[in-house]
Amino acid sequence: MKRILLVAGVVFGVSGCQPAAAPVVETVEAEAPAPAAPVETPTPEWDVLLDPVLALTIGGDGLTITCEEAKGVLRVSFEPAWEKEGPFDKATLHLGDKAFPVTIDAAAAKDALNKYRPVYVLPADADTVTAVMMANNAWLVVTNQDGEQERGGTPTDNGSFDMFGTTCAQINGLR
Repeated sequence: MKRILLVAGVVFGVSGCQPAAAPVVETVEAEAPAPAAPVETPTPEWDVLLDPVLALTIGGDGLTITCEEAKGVLRVSFEPAWEKEGPFDKATLHLGDKAFPVTIDAAAAKDALNKYRPVYVLPADADTVTAVMMANNAWLVVTNQDGEQERGGTPTDNGSFDMFGTTCAQINGLR
């Protein structure tokens, strides 16, 4: 009997050392991830800068309109497309539904920094400053022997045109 108990104990002990059965894992078919939402690049907005000079600017195209104190002039500059270098024969600044011919700033053209960035001027008078105040967008159209290019922004309602025009009028004695 001792032998039977001994053999039964050994058999029982050995069977206890056997590895446990592997757990049953249910596989769930993974759902395909939802397509990512398209990444929207923010549209640059018109913005007013006060330092070092009053400027109305739009990111992206590099169009900038500046108004210096007591100079009575608006300066318009932009980054031309690399394949169409200046000088440009004709340039027109559009402010809302108004259009103003602009002329090249001869003094700025002599500056090496402005060799490929033309600077145009137009008077900061009651007509131009009022057009700026009433506008919600601006764009510059320039032409030369290579063709035409346009730089500008998208219409905005953030008050930047009114703020720029009002401030320009004040610092030039128009109001």
